[in-house]
Amino acid sequence: MDPKIDIWNVLHDGEITAISDENSDSLTMFVNIPWLRRRIEPIGDSFVLLFEGLKILEYEDTDGAKTSLRDELDVCSIEILSTPSKLMPVTVMMTMGQLTLDYENINFKLDTGQEIDFETIDRLCEEYWAEWKDRAEQSAGK
Repeated sequence: MDPKIDIWNVLHDGEITAISDENSDSLTMFVNIPWLRRRIEPIGDSFVLLFEGLKILEYEDTDGAKTSLRDELDVCSIEILSTPSKLMPVTVMMTMGQLTLDYENINFKLDTGQEIDFETIDRLCEEYWAEWKDRAEQSAGK
């Protein structure tokens, strides 16, 4: 698994809520995903993605128009669905279009500032979905 790419599948259903300057080789992005984030102390609702060596950041809406991600965030909610990508650049399917990124490295923090590794985020996500499946089966009487 490549955390630089797989994070986009782990954070599916997360909403990109804020980004730093798009015209830099580094970028900070907040992803609001309370169902996953609340599994970690201290309390919070988002993860912070820190991109280094950013070469490409392009957002294309559902009509095929390329726009600024920051401008798009001002007018609509952008939720992460998944990525089919295996290599860079990564294409992330979103509810309102697609995001293409190419970067050298990515680090993760909690919205409260503490660093967190990909493996922990991935494990918590797997636990959440296993518990969700168990609850769904119990409520269906299986």
